[in-house]
Amino acid sequence: MRLLLFGFLATSAAAATHPSQLKFVLYYPQVPPYMYTNLDSEQVDGVVPQLLAEFFAQQHISIKYVIDNRKGAEFRLYQGDVDAMLMAASWAQYPDKLIFSAPLLEHRDYLYSLQPFKDSIPIEKQLNNASICTRQYYVYEALEPYFALGAKRVDASSEQAQMRMLISGRCDYAYMNEHVSSWLQYSQFPSIRIYHSKQSFGHVGLTVAFHPKWADILPALNSYLQQQQTSGRLQRVLQQELQKKGRFTPAPES
Repeated sequence: MRLLLFGFLATSAAAATHPSQLKFVLYYPQVPPYMYTNLDSEQVDGVVPQLLAEFFAQQHISIKYVIDNRKGAEFRLYQGDVDAMLMAASWAQYPDKLIFSAPLLEHRDYLYSLQPFKDSIPIEKQLNNASICTRQYYVYEALEPYFALGAKRVDASSEQAQMRMLISGRCDYAYMNEHVSSWLQYSQFPSIRIYHSKQSFGHVGLTVAFHPKWADILPALNSYLQQQQTSGRLQRVLQQELQKKGRFTPAPES
């Protein structure tokens, strides 16, 4: 009886090491196809919510989505006011103060243009004195050498705003990841031909950053993510999201 009682108490203590509700940041401006509020269904939708819903249900943890901007959310994550957000360790200001999941998926970053890229001309010459639309608050280590050579950074509030600025001529190029660009071109700008650079400029694993109080769920989450990748479900969900044309919370113009 003592052994059984001890086992029960140990299990209960382990289960109580984190709250029963997880506050997950939903970025504003929002970022389809990863996470967004679908205005047609009025539900939080995207690759990440679909993949994580089953796991947290298995763990008996409810998810509360909290709308916040990228910069403010990171600060609140350090404070423990929110519990998790999509963020690579290389993007964090203080990565040692957080814990990170295994990558949900990986993406490459490209330059996008309304004109075909000239393969015969080195990319540094094509970018000389050119303006590049980027995301506000984002760090672009891959672009720093080109900025040092004269390329100009023009910040936008969202990837959708980047694309609008590119189309309107406010910048010569836009820099973003392949999944977001594909979604925008298919869903928001289907009639406009947009080209991407032959070379990619970064290969990033999309991870979930957690406050350290959630450390005990990380091994199970990483195992679950590996299963989703091995089974092919992750790619199926991604491809389904890339071909959606649902409405989402709009982003500002810049």
